[in-house]
Amino acid sequence: MTKNILAKKVTEIEMPEDMQHRIIKNCYNEMEKNTMKNKNTIFKRPMVAVASFALCLCLAGVSALAATGKMEGFFKDIKNWNGAVVGTSYEQATDEVELNVIDITDGLTIELTMLKPNDPPYSVFQTFGIEEYKIVDANGNTVIENEMLEMPMVDGSTATVKIPLNDISEGTYRLLVSKLIGGAKAEQPLVLSGNWECEFAY
Repeated sequence: MTKNILAKKVTEIEMPEDMQHRIIKNCYNEMEKNTMKNKNTIFKRPMVAVASFALCLCLAGVSALAATGKMEGFFKDIKNWNGAVVGTSYEQATDEVELNVIDITDGLTIELTMLKPNDPPYSVFQTFGIEEYKIVDANGNTVIENEMLEMPMVDGSTATVKIPLNDISEGTYRLLVSKLIGGAKAEQPLVLSGNWECEFAY
């Protein structure tokens, strides 16, 4: 099994790009190490290559399984045009935060619940809110999008966000959230990406 074929097999599996790179790199290193270790034993080389490839497939298989079920969040470097790291984001947070509508009498009140409040990055958040969102009607038309929202304080494992519902008529709507944001004193705010949806009647 050549390195090119190995890389192709791994990249065919659905997973974050940086995870693909890590798996391929680790597999290459393992193959090189085992090949060097057994360089004087001709008959063992094919078995070493097969064992190394099987290890890579196991790692990739775990990643693929995670992609089809619950995927844990992970930190990702934000890079500028020349590749320098200028910040950090947190990806795939969908299964780590719950959004629920708790009131619609004076705007749309949303409760954000951190399901892993003792784990990073949630354990350091003092404020937690919605960064990017839109509200769509029953036909999928956007009626409100990314209006400025206040950053509420965290109370235990929850935070409450209020979204104004100005100039919308009665009907059924959906809140679609793609980014949340958490903050802590003396720290740069952290954007968390995912997909959250809440339906409500106004």
